[in-house]
Amino acid sequence: MNAYAFKTLLLKLLLVMMVNGALALEQNSENPKSWWENSKETIANMWNGSTETLAGWFKPSTETVPEPEKNAQFAQIWDKVVPTLDKVLVLEKEHETLPDSAWFGKVKSDNRYEINQLLDEAVGFLSISRTAETRRRIRALEEKIIDLKQNISQSREAKISAPIQSTWKTTVADYDAKIKQLTALIEHYHKEIAKLKLQFAQELSDNGLSITPEQLEVLLSSVVGNDIIQSSIVYDNIKQISQQLMTLAIDSGEDLDISQRYYGMYTVLLKTLLHMQQSFVNNIVEKYLPKIDLIRVDVQSLNITTRNLLRGESEQNRRRYLRANLKAQKLTLQTAKLYKLHLIKQHRKIVLARNKTAADLKIAQITYKTVRVSGELVNLLRTSQKSFDLLLNLQVPDLLEFKNLQMKQEFDKLTQQLAE
Repeated sequence: MNAYAFKTLLLKLLLVMMVNGALALEQNSENPKSWWENSKETIANMWNGSTETLAGWFKPSTETVPEPEKNAQFAQIWDKVVPTLDKVLVLEKEHETLPDSAWFGKVKSDNRYEINQLLDEAVGFLSISRTAETRRRIRALEEKIIDLKQNISQSREAKISAPIQSTWKTTVADYDAKIKQLTALIEHYHKEIAKLKLQFAQELSDNGLSITPEQLEVLLSSVVGNDIIQSSIVYDNIKQISQQLMTLAIDSGEDLDISQRYYGMYTVLLKTLLHMQQSFVNNIVEKYLPKIDLIRVDVQSLNITTRNLLRGESEQNRRRYLRANLKAQKLTLQTAKLYKLHLIKQHRKIVLARNKTAADLKIAQITYKTVRVSGELVNLLRTSQKSFDLLLNLQVPDLLEFKNLQMKQEFDKLTQQLAE
């Protein structure tokens, strides 16, 4: 429906209301509201005939986060993370004077452990976001759907032995009604998830991570999806905090000591970012890739056993089941291969991002120790904003081509296994 047709429809609706209103006022001046009652049926008929075209005209809108809510959230993050950054700064200065080993007292390894604990804490604070809450709501609804499907399956099994009529036992009709009710609830949850996904995509875009609907599905179904989501949130929050530090440095009136403190906090932000990225790399290398390889080995072993059984089996019914097992195993192996490729690609992306952050951190640490002019620190903080945008673009997930719905479902099953 084009803009002209839409305007024409609105003019027609207004004309009906005006004509009916005039007639009603002439015929029944004691009941001026009747003009609206007389118009409703005509308007409804016109409108119903146009809803199909209007559906194509209006696009679903997604509300962005209101500015006061954004400001309140940033204030919460700022209040939580700044004391942690200051603590790390103190420990970093102390680290240079500590011995590698000693019979008594604190050593470098103790200090490094404390710093890492604080960096974990900082990552947690920097992960605060409405986006993370939306992701949790989607996951909660998905888990409810899984439970409801299980409940439906149990009801269908119980229905087999249920009585047709009974005053105190659950009957076949009762189970049918329950299954219908649970099915409707699943459909309702699917609609809620669809709305939340629109909201989620908008929130990611607000964080600087613009992705297609297809990439969003990969993000939500992949075991590394949460890491990518967390990264986008942390990047955006660090970008905002570093921008605030730059403003504070400017407002300090070129005071070098104050500016150095703010720039020191920026170096800790980079260190926090590097810590998070390294954890992401470790998860892929030490956890997810070994698990997917183990799954592939197990399925290949099972595949050999199944083939041997098939060679020695002559009964057609058993052969049919064995061939069905081989088909399912083939699907799992194909999906596991796709999943491994997906993990390797994301590993390359995060390693690239980590190496960039490490290089930025080295320069920032040298600058923090050597710069003697406040203005140079402010300029470096200003140029750092582009770095965070680049990091976001580095981690956009690649599209996955599923051959069919069964492969997509198998991918989701593998995600559950890898997350355990």
